[in-house]
Formats: sequence, structure tokens, C-alpha cells
Amino acid sequence: MERFLIVFRGGTIEEAEGPPHHPESWTAWFDTLGPALVDRGALSHGSVEVPTRLIGPKLSSSALSGYAIITATDFNDAVRLAEACPIFDEKGSVEIAHLR
Repeated sequence: MERFLIVFRGGTIEEAEGPPHHPESWTAWFDTLGPALVDRGALSHGSVEVPTRLIGPKLSSSALSGYAIITATDFNDAVRLAEACPIFDEKGSVEIAHLR
């Protein structure tokens, strides 16, 4: 089994506009991952971007919303596991990276 980092982007965690955040949907999705879930990670409530050491932080343009680490047989399997993620119901997306 290979390890994959799933980065959640966008979404509406604690935002007044857009679809509501449903923590129970996240819990249910994490539960369905079963032993494939290595690290539940965390959902964030906002992020800042630090483009260089000389310029201070600014609001992130990538809208990092959290992360999780899973195991899967390959990228296709990791995508299959991520497709049911609740971030899509919150108008967000995922980015998947193979960890070595």
C-alpha cells in the first residue's frame, strides 16, 4: 500500500456565504475510509500565504481547508476514496499527492 496526502481546498468552513459545513458528513466519510485512513489530519478555518521571507503574510489564494493521509494501492484508488469527500458538497476540491 502507498501513502497519499489529500489536501482539501475551498469549501465553506465557518463562512457565512455558500453551502453550510456539516461536521457529521466529514465524520461519516472518515469512518467509511476505515483502515485506509492513516491520519485524519485537521480541517482549517482559514489560512495565510507567506510568499517570501521579506513580505508578510496575506490571505491565501489557495483556500487551504485541511488535510488527511490515506493508504491506497495506487493513484486511481486514492482518487476513488477521495471522490466521496464532503468538500465537494461545500463547493471545494481536493488535491492528492503521493507520499514517498
